[in-house]
Amino acid sequence: MANLAPSIAGMPASYLAAQLEHFKSGTRNNAIMKPMAMMLDDAGIKATSEWFASLPVALPANPAFRGEKQPQDLTELGEKLAYLGDWERDLPSCVACHGPEGVGVGETFPHLAGQHADYIESQLKAWQDGARSGDSNGLMGHVAKKLTAEEMTAVANYFANVETK
Repeated sequence: MANLAPSIAGMPASYLAAQLEHFKSGTRNNAIMKPMAMMLDDAGIKATSEWFASLPVALPANPAFRGEKQPQDLTELGEKLAYLGDWERDLPSCVACHGPEGVGVGETFPHLAGQHADYIESQLKAWQDGARSGDSNGLMGHVAKKLTAEEMTAVANYFANVETK
């Protein structure tokens, strides 16, 4: 069975609140989440977001930064795209925004490390076909449109299998 629901424990509260607002407004469409978000007022969104943000999350203990992984050592497609991207196609590395090993960066870029592969892949497809929007500067739509189906699967599997604490 596919894991199409994200693991949101430990995500920044402001990121989670923004996603709930996106579901509520229809910027982000999901048949399960829209009615749930519609039931929440501002206080409910704040309380829900803060509660999920307070939950512990397992992330890599010592994430490898971009320069710490040598390009010649990156042989798996998912890890190669995650760390190097493909500059011939103007495709940035995932870790340029989502941090080393996909641990997340600030309030805008959620962690990918340990996320379900099915979920990551489904979201990349949603960004690619325009079914999902509302991200910072519309970056993900542009990135996802450059990925092949094989690359989406590879990147999703890489982040799903990053060693976490």
